[in-house]
Amino acid sequence: MGQNGHEMRDEPPALVWPRLLELPSDSVNVVYLDLNHWISLAQASVGHSAGSSFARALEGCRAARSACTAAFVLSSTHYFEVSKIKDPEQRRALADIMEELTGFATLVSRDVVMELELAAMLDRFAKEPSSLPNVSLIGRGVGHSFGLKIAIKIERPLGSATDRAQERMGPEASDDFMAQLPLLFERSLLRGPTDKEVEGLRKRGWNPEARMQVAETRAAQEREQRLRFDADNQWRPGRLRDVVAARELSIEFRDIFPRALKDRGLMQADVLQDIQSARAFVRGMPSTEVAIELKTAWHRNRDKHWTMNDIQDIDAMSLAVPYCDIVVTDKACHHALEAARLGKRMHTALLRNLEDLPSTLDQWKPKRAPAH
Repeated sequence: MGQNGHEMRDEPPALVWPRLLELPSDSVNVVYLDLNHWISLAQASVGHSAGSSFARALEGCRAARSACTAAFVLSSTHYFEVSKIKDPEQRRALADIMEELTGFATLVSRDVVMELELAAMLDRFAKEPSSLPNVSLIGRGVGHSFGLKIAIKIERPLGSATDRAQERMGPEASDDFMAQLPLLFERSLLRGPTDKEVEGLRKRGWNPEARMQVAETRAAQEREQRLRFDADNQWRPGRLRDVVAARELSIEFRDIFPRALKDRGLMQADVLQDIQSARAFVRGMPSTEVAIELKTAWHRNRDKHWTMNDIQDIDAMSLAVPYCDIVVTDKACHHALEAARLGKRMHTALLRNLEDLPSTLDQWKPKRAPAH
Protein backbone atom coordinates (compact mmCIF):
# COMPACT_ATOMS: atom_id res chain seq x y z
CA MET A 1 0.00 0.00 0.00
CA GLY A 2 1.30 3.45 -0.90
CA GLN A 3 1.79 6.29 1.53
CA ASN A 4 -1.43 7.93 0.42
CA GLY A 5 -3.39 4.89 1.52
CA HIS A 6 -4.25 3.79 -2.00
CA GLU A 7 -3.35 0.43 -3.40
CA MET A 8 -0.14 0.41 -5.37
CA ARG A 9 -0.48 -1.11 -8.82
CA ASP A 10 1.49 -4.31 -8.46
CA GLU A 11 3.30 -5.80 -11.39
CA PRO A 12 0.83 -8.32 -12.83
CA PRO A 13 1.99 -11.95 -12.76
CA ALA A 14 2.97 -13.81 -15.90
CA LEU A 15 0.09 -15.34 -17.81
CA VAL A 16 0.13 -19.11 -18.27
CA TRP A 17 -1.66 -20.13 -21.46
CA PRO A 18 -3.40 -23.52 -21.65
CA ARG A 19 -1.50 -25.87 -23.96
CA LEU A 20 -4.62 -28.01 -24.47
CA LEU A 21 -6.68 -25.20 -26.01
CA GLU A 22 -6.35 -25.33 -29.80
CA LEU A 23 -6.31 -21.87 -31.37
CA PRO A 24 -7.01 -20.87 -34.97
CA SER A 25 -4.38 -19.82 -37.49
CA ASP A 26 -2.76 -16.47 -36.83
CA SER A 27 -3.69 -15.43 -40.37
CA VAL A 28 -7.26 -14.86 -39.20
CA ASN A 29 -8.52 -12.23 -36.75
CA VAL A 30 -11.02 -13.70 -34.30
CA VAL A 31 -13.62 -10.98 -33.70
CA TYR A 32 -16.01 -10.70 -30.76
CA LEU A 33 -18.83 -8.15 -30.73
CA ASP A 34 -20.90 -7.16 -27.72
CA LEU A 35 -24.64 -7.60 -28.26
CA ASN A 36 -25.34 -3.88 -28.66
CA HIS A 37 -22.95 -3.81 -31.62
CA TRP A 38 -24.64 -6.83 -33.17
CA ILE A 39 -27.92 -4.94 -32.86
CA SER A 40 -26.38 -1.99 -34.71
CA LEU A 41 -25.24 -4.30 -37.52
CA ALA A 42 -28.70 -5.87 -37.66
CA GLN A 43 -30.29 -2.44 -37.97
CA ALA A 44 -27.89 -1.59 -40.78
CA SER A 45 -28.62 -4.86 -42.56
CA VAL A 46 -32.39 -4.26 -42.69
CA GLY A 47 -32.12 -0.58 -43.58
CA HIS A 48 -33.37 0.71 -40.25
CA SER A 49 -32.73 4.44 -39.80
CA ALA A 50 -30.89 3.76 -36.52
CA GLY A 51 -28.41 1.61 -38.41
CA SER A 52 -27.49 4.04 -41.18
CA SER A 53 -24.29 5.17 -39.45
CA PHE A 54 -23.14 1.54 -39.19
CA ALA A 55 -23.49 0.64 -42.87
CA ARG A 56 -19.75 1.05 -43.46
CA ALA A 57 -18.97 -1.18 -40.47
CA LEU A 58 -21.30 -3.85 -41.85
CA GLU A 59 -19.66 -3.61 -45.26
CA GLY A 60 -16.22 -4.00 -43.66
CA CYS A 61 -17.34 -7.04 -41.66
CA ARG A 62 -18.80 -8.69 -44.75
CA ALA A 63 -15.63 -8.01 -46.73
CA ALA A 64 -13.36 -9.46 -44.03
CA ARG A 65 -15.58 -12.49 -43.66
CA SER A 66 -15.63 -13.03 -47.45
CA ALA A 67 -11.84 -12.69 -47.67
CA CYS A 68 -11.41 -15.16 -44.78
CA THR A 69 -9.27 -12.65 -42.88
CA ALA A 70 -11.70 -12.51 -39.97
CA ALA A 71 -13.75 -15.07 -38.07
CA PHE A 72 -16.70 -13.60 -36.18
CA VAL A 73 -17.75 -15.66 -33.17
CA LEU A 74 -20.63 -16.03 -30.77
CA SER A 75 -20.57 -17.13 -27.14
CA SER A 76 -23.09 -18.61 -24.73
CA THR A 77 -23.66 -15.06 -23.49
CA HIS A 78 -25.05 -14.08 -26.89
CA TYR A 79 -27.59 -16.91 -26.80
CA PHE A 80 -28.59 -15.86 -23.30
CA GLU A 81 -28.93 -12.18 -24.20
CA VAL A 82 -30.82 -12.75 -27.44
CA SER A 83 -33.30 -14.98 -25.60
CA LYS A 84 -34.26 -12.01 -23.39
CA ILE A 85 -35.38 -9.90 -26.36
CA LYS A 86 -39.17 -9.91 -26.38
CA ASP A 87 -39.85 -8.99 -30.01
CA PRO A 88 -39.60 -12.08 -32.30
CA GLU A 89 -38.96 -9.89 -35.37
CA GLN A 90 -36.07 -8.15 -33.67
CA ARG A 91 -34.65 -11.50 -32.63
CA ARG A 92 -34.98 -12.77 -36.18
CA ALA A 93 -33.15 -9.80 -37.73
CA LEU A 94 -30.43 -10.12 -35.11
CA ALA A 95 -30.09 -13.87 -35.61
CA ASP A 96 -29.92 -13.42 -39.39
CA ILE A 97 -26.89 -11.12 -39.30
CA MET A 98 -25.24 -13.28 -36.63
CA GLU A 99 -25.69 -16.33 -38.83
CA GLU A 100 -24.41 -14.49 -41.91
CA LEU A 101 -21.19 -13.30 -40.28
CA THR A 102 -20.44 -16.19 -37.93
CA GLY A 103 -21.91 -19.24 -39.63
CA PHE A 104 -22.67 -20.24 -36.03
CA ALA A 105 -18.98 -20.27 -35.10
CA THR A 106 -18.85 -20.21 -31.30
CA LEU A 107 -16.25 -19.87 -28.58
CA VAL A 108 -16.01 -22.85 -26.29
CA SER A 109 -17.65 -22.59 -22.88
CA ARG A 110 -15.77 -20.52 -20.32
CA ASP A 111 -16.16 -23.41 -17.86
CA VAL A 112 -14.11 -25.57 -20.24
CA VAL A 113 -11.47 -22.85 -20.64
CA MET A 114 -11.21 -22.42 -16.87
CA GLU A 115 -10.54 -26.13 -16.46
CA LEU A 116 -7.84 -26.06 -19.16
CA GLU A 117 -6.23 -22.98 -17.63
CA LEU A 118 -6.26 -24.60 -14.21
CA ALA A 119 -4.66 -27.72 -15.70
CA ALA A 120 -1.87 -25.58 -17.18
CA MET A 121 -1.18 -24.02 -13.78
CA LEU A 122 -1.18 -27.36 -11.95
CA ASP A 123 1.03 -29.02 -14.57
CA ARG A 124 3.89 -26.93 -13.17
CA PHE A 125 3.57 -28.75 -9.85
CA ALA A 126 2.46 -32.25 -10.86
CA LYS A 127 4.82 -35.08 -11.84
CA GLU A 128 2.69 -35.94 -14.87
CA PRO A 129 0.96 -33.46 -17.22
CA SER A 130 -2.80 -33.32 -17.39
CA SER A 131 -4.58 -36.13 -19.19
CA LEU A 132 -7.42 -33.87 -20.32
CA PRO A 133 -8.10 -33.92 -24.07
CA ASN A 134 -7.31 -31.05 -26.42
CA VAL A 135 -10.24 -28.71 -27.04
CA SER A 136 -10.78 -26.34 -29.94
CA LEU A 137 -11.35 -22.71 -28.99
CA ILE A 138 -13.76 -22.26 -31.88
CA GLY A 139 -16.43 -24.80 -32.74
CA ARG A 140 -19.86 -24.69 -34.26
CA GLY A 141 -23.15 -24.15 -32.59
CA VAL A 142 -24.77 -23.72 -29.23
CA GLY A 143 -23.47 -27.03 -27.90
CA HIS A 144 -19.84 -25.92 -28.22
CA SER A 145 -20.59 -22.60 -26.52
CA PHE A 146 -22.08 -24.38 -23.51
CA GLY A 147 -19.56 -27.23 -23.45
CA LEU A 148 -22.19 -29.78 -24.50
CA LYS A 149 -22.54 -32.46 -27.12
CA ILE A 150 -25.99 -32.33 -28.69
CA ALA A 151 -27.44 -35.20 -30.71
CA ILE A 152 -30.40 -34.13 -32.82
CA LYS A 153 -33.02 -36.83 -32.71
CA ILE A 154 -36.66 -36.28 -31.76
CA GLU A 155 -37.96 -39.22 -29.79
CA ARG A 156 -41.65 -40.14 -29.72
CA PRO A 157 -43.45 -42.92 -27.81
CA LEU A 158 -43.84 -45.01 -30.98
CA GLY A 159 -40.29 -44.58 -32.25
CA SER A 160 -38.09 -41.96 -33.80
CA ALA A 161 -39.83 -39.08 -35.57
CA THR A 162 -36.75 -38.49 -37.70
CA ASP A 163 -36.71 -42.14 -38.81
CA ARG A 164 -40.37 -41.98 -39.84
CA ALA A 165 -39.77 -38.73 -41.70
CA GLN A 166 -36.95 -40.35 -43.63
CA GLU A 167 -39.24 -43.19 -44.69
CA ARG A 168 -41.94 -40.80 -45.96
CA MET A 169 -39.60 -38.54 -47.94
CA GLY A 170 -37.53 -41.17 -49.67
CA PRO A 171 -33.73 -41.55 -49.63
CA GLU A 172 -32.65 -38.47 -51.61
CA ALA A 173 -35.04 -35.98 -50.00
CA SER A 174 -34.32 -37.55 -46.64
CA ASP A 175 -30.56 -37.04 -47.05
CA ASP A 176 -31.10 -33.38 -47.93
CA PHE A 177 -33.36 -32.92 -44.93
CA MET A 178 -30.93 -34.56 -42.53
CA ALA A 179 -28.06 -32.47 -43.90
CA GLN A 180 -30.07 -29.32 -43.23
CA LEU A 181 -31.30 -30.39 -39.79
CA PRO A 182 -28.28 -29.11 -37.78
CA LEU A 183 -28.53 -25.73 -39.52
CA LEU A 184 -32.27 -25.51 -38.85
CA PHE A 185 -31.68 -26.50 -35.24
CA GLU A 186 -29.03 -23.80 -34.70
CA ARG A 187 -31.12 -21.19 -36.48
CA SER A 188 -34.21 -21.92 -34.40
CA LEU A 189 -32.24 -21.79 -31.13
CA LEU A 190 -30.74 -18.42 -31.93
CA ARG A 191 -33.97 -16.88 -33.20
CA GLY A 192 -35.98 -18.23 -30.32
CA PRO A 193 -39.67 -19.17 -30.40
CA THR A 194 -42.46 -17.06 -31.77
CA ASP A 195 -45.15 -15.91 -29.38
CA LYS A 196 -47.39 -18.76 -30.56
CA GLU A 197 -44.75 -21.38 -29.81
CA VAL A 198 -43.90 -20.32 -26.25
CA GLU A 199 -46.79 -22.01 -24.43
CA GLY A 200 -46.19 -25.37 -26.08
CA LEU A 201 -42.47 -25.24 -25.41
CA ARG A 202 -43.03 -24.43 -21.75
CA LYS A 203 -45.28 -27.48 -21.44
CA ARG A 204 -42.36 -29.54 -22.73
CA GLY A 205 -40.01 -28.11 -20.10
CA TRP A 206 -38.50 -25.09 -21.84
CA ASN A 207 -37.28 -22.79 -19.08
CA PRO A 208 -35.04 -19.90 -20.22
CA GLU A 209 -35.31 -18.32 -16.78
CA ALA A 210 -33.15 -21.06 -15.23
CA ARG A 211 -29.90 -19.57 -16.48
CA MET A 212 -31.10 -16.10 -15.56
CA GLN A 213 -31.55 -17.31 -12.00
CA VAL A 214 -27.98 -18.62 -11.89
CA ALA A 215 -26.69 -15.24 -13.09
CA GLU A 216 -28.89 -13.45 -10.57
CA THR A 217 -27.54 -15.63 -7.75
CA ARG A 218 -23.99 -14.73 -8.74
CA ALA A 219 -24.92 -11.05 -8.92
CA ALA A 220 -26.41 -11.30 -5.42
CA GLN A 221 -23.07 -12.63 -4.17
CA GLU A 222 -21.38 -9.50 -5.51
CA ARG A 223 -24.01 -7.25 -3.93
CA GLU A 224 -23.38 -8.97 -0.60
CA GLN A 225 -19.65 -8.44 -1.04
CA ARG A 226 -20.24 -4.77 -1.81
CA LEU A 227 -21.95 -4.43 1.57
CA ARG A 228 -18.97 -6.08 3.28
CA PHE A 229 -16.64 -3.60 1.59
CA ASP A 230 -18.95 -0.79 2.70
CA ALA A 231 -18.70 -1.98 6.30
CA ASP A 232 -14.89 -2.12 6.28
CA ASN A 233 -13.28 0.88 4.59
CA GLN A 234 -9.77 -0.60 4.54
CA TRP A 235 -10.37 -2.78 1.49
CA ARG A 236 -11.38 -0.43 -1.34
CA PRO A 237 -8.27 1.76 -1.02
CA GLY A 238 -6.17 -1.20 0.04
CA ARG A 239 -5.75 -4.76 -1.18
CA LEU A 240 -9.06 -4.93 -3.02
CA ARG A 241 -7.66 -6.93 -5.94
CA ASP A 242 -6.32 -9.62 -3.60
CA VAL A 243 -9.71 -10.00 -1.95
CA VAL A 244 -11.43 -10.29 -5.33
CA ALA A 245 -8.84 -12.86 -6.47
CA ALA A 246 -9.33 -14.95 -3.33
CA ARG A 247 -13.10 -14.90 -3.84
CA GLU A 248 -12.67 -15.90 -7.47
CA LEU A 249 -10.78 -19.03 -6.45
CA SER A 250 -13.13 -19.94 -3.61
CA ILE A 251 -16.37 -19.33 -5.56
CA GLU A 252 -15.75 -19.87 -9.26
CA PHE A 253 -13.28 -22.76 -8.76
CA ARG A 254 -15.10 -24.25 -5.79
CA ASP A 255 -15.87 -27.54 -7.58
CA ILE A 256 -13.03 -27.98 -10.05
CA PHE A 257 -10.03 -26.93 -7.93
CA PRO A 258 -10.30 -29.67 -5.24
CA ARG A 259 -10.99 -32.29 -7.91
CA ALA A 260 -8.03 -31.19 -10.04
CA LEU A 261 -5.72 -31.27 -7.01
CA LYS A 262 -6.89 -34.76 -6.05
CA ASP A 263 -6.42 -36.08 -9.60
CA ARG A 264 -2.77 -34.98 -9.47
CA GLY A 265 -2.06 -36.08 -5.91
CA LEU A 266 -1.52 -32.49 -4.79
CA MET A 267 -2.57 -30.53 -1.74
CA GLN A 268 -3.65 -26.90 -1.79
CA ALA A 269 -0.57 -25.99 0.26
CA ASP A 270 1.62 -27.36 -2.54
CA VAL A 271 0.53 -24.62 -4.92
CA LEU A 272 -0.64 -21.80 -2.64
CA GLN A 273 2.35 -21.49 -0.34
CA ASP A 274 2.11 -17.78 0.49
CA ILE A 275 0.36 -14.64 -0.72
CA GLN A 276 2.80 -14.11 -3.59
CA SER A 277 2.45 -17.63 -4.93
CA ALA A 278 -1.33 -17.52 -4.47
CA ARG A 279 -1.53 -14.24 -6.36
CA ALA A 280 0.60 -15.60 -9.20
CA PHE A 281 -1.44 -18.80 -9.35
CA VAL A 282 -4.91 -17.26 -9.53
CA ARG A 283 -4.03 -14.28 -11.68
CA GLY A 284 -1.85 -16.32 -14.02
CA MET A 285 -4.96 -17.87 -15.55
CA PRO A 286 -5.88 -15.50 -18.42
CA SER A 287 -9.68 -15.68 -18.26
CA THR A 288 -9.64 -15.42 -14.48
CA GLU A 289 -7.33 -12.41 -14.63
CA VAL A 290 -9.88 -10.58 -16.80
CA ALA A 291 -12.68 -11.42 -14.38
CA ILE A 292 -10.59 -10.22 -11.43
CA GLU A 293 -9.75 -6.90 -13.08
CA LEU A 294 -13.36 -6.19 -14.04
CA LYS A 295 -14.71 -7.09 -10.61
CA THR A 296 -11.98 -5.08 -8.90
CA ALA A 297 -12.76 -2.02 -11.02
CA TRP A 298 -16.48 -2.24 -10.35
CA HIS A 299 -16.12 -2.93 -6.61
CA ARG A 300 -14.17 0.32 -6.29
CA ASN A 301 -17.44 2.09 -7.03
CA ARG A 302 -19.50 2.17 -3.84
CA ASP A 303 -22.63 2.98 -5.86
CA LYS A 304 -22.30 0.04 -8.23
CA HIS A 305 -25.54 -1.98 -8.31
CA TRP A 306 -24.65 -5.46 -9.49
CA THR A 307 -27.07 -7.12 -11.93
CA MET A 308 -27.09 -10.39 -13.81
CA ASN A 309 -26.12 -8.42 -16.94
CA ASP A 310 -22.84 -7.51 -15.19
CA ILE A 311 -22.18 -11.20 -14.59
CA GLN A 312 -22.86 -11.99 -18.24
CA ASP A 313 -20.54 -9.18 -19.33
CA ILE A 314 -17.75 -10.50 -17.10
CA ASP A 315 -18.17 -14.04 -18.41
CA ALA A 316 -18.13 -12.81 -22.01
CA MET A 317 -15.09 -10.57 -21.61
CA SER A 318 -13.20 -13.20 -19.61
CA LEU A 319 -13.41 -15.46 -22.65
CA ALA A 320 -13.15 -12.91 -25.45
CA VAL A 321 -10.31 -10.66 -24.29
CA PRO A 322 -7.64 -13.36 -23.81
CA TYR A 323 -8.60 -15.51 -26.79
CA CYS A 324 -9.98 -13.20 -29.47
CA ASP A 325 -7.96 -10.70 -31.49
CA ILE A 326 -10.48 -7.86 -31.77
CA VAL A 327 -13.15 -7.20 -29.12
CA VAL A 328 -15.79 -4.49 -29.51
CA THR A 329 -17.45 -3.92 -26.16
CA ASP A 330 -19.46 -1.35 -24.23
CA LYS A 331 -18.23 1.79 -22.49
CA ALA A 332 -18.03 0.39 -18.95
CA CYS A 333 -16.11 -2.76 -19.89
CA HIS A 334 -13.86 -0.90 -22.31
CA HIS A 335 -12.83 1.62 -19.65
CA ALA A 336 -12.02 -1.06 -17.06
CA LEU A 337 -10.16 -3.28 -19.52
CA GLU A 338 -8.05 -0.42 -20.84
CA ALA A 339 -7.29 0.86 -17.34
CA ALA A 340 -5.98 -2.61 -16.48
CA ARG A 341 -3.91 -2.61 -19.71
CA LEU A 342 -5.34 -5.99 -20.61
CA GLY A 343 -5.42 -5.22 -24.33
CA LYS A 344 -1.67 -4.72 -24.34
CA ARG A 345 -0.94 -7.71 -22.09
CA MET A 346 -3.07 -10.05 -24.19
CA HIS A 347 -2.41 -8.46 -27.61
CA THR A 348 -6.08 -7.76 -28.16
CA ALA A 349 -7.52 -4.75 -29.95
CA LEU A 350 -10.14 -3.38 -27.55
CA LEU A 351 -12.65 -1.14 -29.30
CA ARG A 352 -15.52 0.86 -27.90
CA ASN A 353 -16.99 2.11 -31.19
CA LEU A 354 -18.21 -0.10 -34.01
CA GLU A 355 -17.16 2.58 -36.51
CA ASP A 356 -13.51 1.80 -35.67
CA LEU A 357 -13.86 -1.85 -36.64
CA PRO A 358 -13.26 -1.67 -40.45
CA SER A 359 -9.85 0.01 -40.14
CA THR A 360 -8.87 -2.36 -37.32
CA LEU A 361 -9.86 -5.35 -39.43
CA ASP A 362 -7.54 -4.07 -42.15
CA GLN A 363 -4.58 -3.33 -39.89
CA TRP A 364 -4.59 -5.63 -36.86
CA LYS A 365 -2.24 -8.61 -36.94
CA PRO A 366 -3.01 -11.53 -34.64
CA LYS A 367 -0.32 -12.77 -32.30
CA ARG A 368 -1.09 -16.01 -30.53
CA ALA A 369 0.15 -16.74 -27.04
CA PRO A 370 3.80 -17.92 -26.94
CA ALA A 371 2.80 -21.34 -25.62
CA HIS A 372 1.10 -22.01 -28.92
